[in-house]
Amino acid sequence: MLVKELLTRYYAFKKAKEIEKDLVIFITALRLNLLCGLSLESSLKKAISELKGPLAEEISKIEKDLEKGGEISKALLNSANRIESVEFNRVLSHISEIARSGYSPNFDTLKLLHKEIVENQKVKLREFSSKLVVLSLMFVASVVVLPALWLAFVNIGSALFALQISPLYVWLSVTLVFPGIATLLLIYIKEKMP
Repeated sequence: MLVKELLTRYYAFKKAKEIEKDLVIFITALRLNLLCGLSLESSLKKAISELKGPLAEEISKIEKDLEKGGEISKALLNSANRIESVEFNRVLSHISEIARSGYSPNFDTLKLLHKEIVENQKVKLREFSSKLVVLSLMFVASVVVLPALWLAFVNIGSALFALQISPLYVWLSVTLVFPGIATLLLIYIKEKMP
């Protein structure tokens, strides 16, 4: 039960992260459609064509709720409850405000939101790049330095100190343990990538 709950939360987190990656494209497309004079519903439909992946699926769900005759605020609230993302929820609240009061180029809150999300993504990239230096050094150490030190220890230890290390252990460490550590580091780097 705990594993199922953890996996569910992990996939929800991954989906939210994927949605956040495409928010800039979505806001740009939505804003341009609104500036051209299209209605909010038409702008949402056209913006879906610019998207792929989880964000396109979520906006399509909102569209389906609207086509069934649902209220836009209710459809946006349902979407906000499905996705655990602060940035996505902010976008939905801006869309809800546009649905209530209309879109005005003079008070372009989507443009401000777009700038904020771009700045947040820049900050995340800077943080990741600073962490990547340390992680890449750890990767090089696990691939090159640690196996070389281990083999040197095995050779010197068996010659000077009469250590009895089985060739099977040496073989397993070089073929499984050190590559396993390197693989785990690569997976960790991939998961932390914004």
